[in-house]
Amino acid sequence: MARVRALKLFHITEEVGDEYLRAMDKASSGRPHNGLVLESSPLPVPPITELKAVSISDETFGVTVDSQSAEDVLVNGKQETYSYKSAGWRQPLILYVDGVLDEGNLGAIARSAYFLGVDAVVTPTRQTAPWSHIAVKASAGAAEAVPLFKVGEPADFLGKSSRAGWRIYASDAIPPPPVTSGEKEEPSSKIVYSVARSTKRLPSDHCPVAEHPTILMMGAEGTGLRDSLLNLAHYKVGIKHGREVDEIGVDSLNVSVAASILSYEMLQKPIAKAASTPEEVLF
Repeated sequence: MARVRALKLFHITEEVGDEYLRAMDKASSGRPHNGLVLESSPLPVPPITELKAVSISDETFGVTVDSQSAEDVLVNGKQETYSYKSAGWRQPLILYVDGVLDEGNLGAIARSAYFLGVDAVVTPTRQTAPWSHIAVKASAGAAEAVPLFKVGEPADFLGKSSRAGWRIYASDAIPPPPVTSGEKEEPSSKIVYSVARSTKRLPSDHCPVAEHPTILMMGAEGTGLRDSLLNLAHYKVGIKHGREVDEIGVDSLNVSVAASILSYEMLQKPIAKAASTPEEVLF
């Protein structure tokens, strides 16, 4: 049956000729279409103003939906409670992506977020790539499976979410270890957590989602996060360079790669420490 229909379609396209192909080229914005273009509704990206309380027992987190037109409601809906998989121990992890202009990078972030188990991705309405067909294709379909949100006022969104109990981690360069601390570097850990606006490092086994609902902020490809957003972070998180000496000036990772590594590490369940025996305590 499919073969018969395909043959009929082939005869129709033969009759239309180059005019048909030009129309297809225009409809697909000049991208490869192989003779088929599907018209679909826009990707649902509800506008929100804040992240609200989390329930581990119910495995849900809340959002406050911003005002929308009647047409936008038909696409985005008005859902204010979203489910996530707590596995009985963790709080949700939300990615906030700011200033990423490359649609391919944005799509790659969504793909990694879905694969690794990140619970949602938030982007601002300005100064960041849109969820276009390019981003959706780069996501390999993940952009249609992981919840996506947009915010009009990033600083306001982060401030309100913080007051609702969410803790904000900013992806940034690693602060130098305190010279006088006497602390030894832990080679096993490539991820370094520190207190924002400080050089104080957190323990290497720190697990954000085991302690609080977490927002991980990722910044622009070249310049990183804006100062106005960095100032709202409770903590910073960075990835150690794998080389002792950087000979060619490669001092950072692609933003989608960094988002993947940090998300993976943040979602790892802490290893329970064995209880100390009396002998170990005494000797």
